[in-house]
Amino acid sequence: MASLQIKVSYHNGTAEEGRLDLYDAGVSIQGLARALAISTHALINDGEIRKRASKATGAEIYISPSRRGSFQEIITIVLNSDAASAIGYSVAAAALWDLVKWTWSKAVDIDYQPETARVRRLENRKEPFIGEIEEALEAPLERFHRPVKQNRDVVISVARNRTQDRMVFNSETLDAVSLQYDNEIITDIIGNVTRYNILSGFGRIFVDELDKTVSFMLTDNVTAKQKEHLTWSMDQANRDLGGKISFDATKVLSAKGAIKRYVIEEIRRIKND
Repeated sequence: MASLQIKVSYHNGTAEEGRLDLYDAGVSIQGLARALAISTHALINDGEIRKRASKATGAEIYISPSRRGSFQEIITIVLNSDAASAIGYSVAAAALWDLVKWTWSKAVDIDYQPETARVRRLENRKEPFIGEIEEALEAPLERFHRPVKQNRDVVISVARNRTQDRMVFNSETLDAVSLQYDNEIITDIIGNVTRYNILSGFGRIFVDELDKTVSFMLTDNVTAKQKEHLTWSMDQANRDLGGKISFDATKVLSAKGAIKRYVIEEIRRIKND
């Protein structure tokens, strides 16, 4: 077996006295558990994303008692022998921490580049793994921020135990996962598909007007014929042959109004001149 220990610390507010509101703490720990299960399962199951996971196949996640005089928890993720062997016993803990940092950072709009070979392989897959797992993590990470939502001075530190390698969650990261749904359909958005997963309907598209790449997901209104435009666009763009599409969509926004993803309703191909 291989294991990773993560130290979770709550700072400011009543946390400085070693206590948190019971409900807020319970919601936060539940969100933490689900987010860890989603990321852990994805690492050891070849990028499979379980959006409602409470457990990770191939691993167990434990919590130790709070340290006296502070509000701090030690979380231990134990990979079973098969999972650790598949990743490599000597690198399994590092790869798991790397995946947690990468996927959680993406969900809360923090720049982070994977450092281990196994996680870089997931990053480089043609299928948009990161966009789909980002969507899966948003709700549990918002719950993890519950004490911050109640007191925006609260800061939560998540660190690899016995190291200085850490992530910090605060009011800024809370805003990144506090989503707003704009149900007004925006028409004739133009861009090129860069990644697309036929099975999940998630993808990435470079949007001309925004001059950047944004995640998307499809509604049931998108027909099989329209889905073919997505693969066509990706293929044409890869061969420098244009591949522009026009689509109608609603937007999912962060609390600060940044576009997190488009929810596509209809797609049209734009033919080259």
